[in-house]
Amino acid sequence: MATDQSLLHRFVISQFGAAGLDRAQLIRETGVPDWSMTGHDVHLPSSTFSRLWEVGEHRLGPDVALQVARRYELSSLGLYDYLFASAPTLGAGLATCGPYITAVTTNHRFDLVAEAEGESTLYLEMLDGEGRGRDHTQLWGLSAVLSRARRVVDDPLDPVRVSLRQSAPAHMNGFRAVFGSATLEFDAPTDSMTFRSADLALPLTTADPVLAAVLQPLAAALDPPPTLASAWPDRVADAVDEAIEAGDVSLDSVARILNISPRTLQRRLAESGTTWRAELDRARSTRLSRAVSAGSVGGAGQAELLGYSDASSLRRAARRWSAGSRPVRAVTS
Repeated sequence: MATDQSLLHRFVISQFGAAGLDRAQLIRETGVPDWSMTGHDVHLPSSTFSRLWEVGEHRLGPDVALQVARRYELSSLGLYDYLFASAPTLGAGLATCGPYITAVTTNHRFDLVAEAEGESTLYLEMLDGEGRGRDHTQLWGLSAVLSRARRVVDDPLDPVRVSLRQSAPAHMNGFRAVFGSATLEFDAPTDSMTFRSADLALPLTTADPVLAAVLQPLAAALDPPPTLASAWPDRVADAVDEAIEAGDVSLDSVARILNISPRTLQRRLAESGTTWRAELDRARSTRLSRAVSAGSVGGAGQAELLGYSDASSLRRAARRWSAGSRPVRAVTS
């Protein structure tokens, strides 16, 4: 079961209280145990944190996660914040988000990836969650990281781009107040925030190499971040479907749909124990299976359906699928 540190709940509940909500009622309504509001190393089911955001939206409005993130207080998350703040540069600080995420949650994974064209992207993956609770949790995660970063650099800091899986809101004022001039992308395949690589060299005003050296042994004892082995292959399958519909299925086109570089896409798949070619074949085989189940499709129609230039290319692919013991057989006549 995925869990979150009660430090997260305490900070959010304190901010809801400052906005006028009754703390005791809030704790009862969200199912947060009162005893978890004190003490250390208390973990609660991640569904509790999602429920907290749902109640917050109902009482305080759809921008609740953005409002709370803007008031983020450094050190609210203990070790996790100190690891970030003691780093020498913004890039080094952001790089601590991924390896040490289990200091606050087992339900998320952060990854900082250097992309092409002088940009680096911080991806936030969620293991278990859905609906508005998930939307708010992810939005809070990214906007809190940005708020924390702005508190420890002297220069103005806006991301280049913020991509969110949630749908676009009715009003953008809250998003603009937090993300500034960043390009905002909604209904995206990932929740992520992209920075100029040059900004990652900004020094942190809180840099403390002595403290960082003290914290490293504590951080090394943390459990590794959760694995999300199925997430990227599934997203690639969806992106391949979209690319085929658009008439341009290739590594480059699928990477563009996913808002990442081809090199990053290949690395993500390798981390999941697969390859671009294997996932392309898997997506096409699944697409063919759906078509065959719906009715007979001739060889030429199958080739077009799967984005092949001709039926002979499809036949060669069918032989690969057969060698891999795939159950669907392409029509060859």
